[in-house]
Amino acid sequence: MEETLFIINPASARGTTLRSWTESKPELESLGVKFSERVTTEAGEATEIARRALGSGTIRIVAVGGDGTLSEVVNGYFDSEGAAINPMAVIGLLPSGTGSDFRRSIQINSNWNAIAAIAAGKSRLIDAVRATTTTEEGASVTRHFINVATFGLGGDASAFVNGWRGRLPKWVGGRVRFIAAALRALDRYRLRPVEVQLDDRLPKKITSNLVVIANGRFAGGGMMLAPHAELDDGLLDVILTDGATRFDVIKELPRIGRGGHLKNPKVTEMRARQVSITSDEPMAIDIDGEMAGYTPSRMTVLPSAVRFII
Repeated sequence: MEETLFIINPASARGTTLRSWTESKPELESLGVKFSERVTTEAGEATEIARRALGSGTIRIVAVGGDGTLSEVVNGYFDSEGAAINPMAVIGLLPSGTGSDFRRSIQINSNWNAIAAIAAGKSRLIDAVRATTTTEEGASVTRHFINVATFGLGGDASAFVNGWRGRLPKWVGGRVRFIAAALRALDRYRLRPVEVQLDDRLPKKITSNLVVIANGRFAGGGMMLAPHAELDDGLLDVILTDGATRFDVIKELPRIGRGGHLKNPKVTEMRARQVSITSDEPMAIDIDGEMAGYTPSRMTVLPSAVRFII
């Protein structure tokens, strides 16, 4: 087996990831996994480490951290033109993070499950998403992701989660932290006119402050926002809310964990290969737990674009 590069984010999981990585190394060694490691020191560094490593011939990279760390490594899988640097290279996840939602879609239920998958070396092709968003200054920015993007409430909640880093007790983690952020974001929740275009269909006009575009099923610390999403079907699952009030959202929070919100008549589930979203006022966008910009935005599925260790 080729040597595996592990990229570790020591800041994820409120600083406990580095300890988890130290505990994982003997287990990897006992299974015969040859590896090297790099510890990041700042946001965005995992992308550059992954991109340089792939360009130098590394063909196995594992993100050690949460969804944000994995998202950075995924971005490093692609070059500046949006093409895979080495389509035969594989990436994987040793999960540890505030939400760690992507692991749920690939059914990694424990650290040992992840280590066993890495040692087995099996991989499969999954879809990725190319996302173009807009900065506060109006510039266009493009990035890639493999899990979930949320517009409006989700973006506002992400801003609160990131702003609380280092300020909440360490026991306030995962789903509790995300639900607390969602409730805080509801203070500024306000419906606005939104236009959504799916592929070449006629634009759909809604009044909303919550839209989900999903490749994976889970976001927000285990909330099943897109219960029917598949990682390799070549389609994006699009969850639209239309006219959903603040009270509607609060009422649905207990059901989102199991995907029950789709039964609400104000919620619509659709699928497309490309989705464009515009709004009268900019809507904040969360991608994989990180604030990623504002509308207008365009998201395009890239079928079978990433080889992932599963």
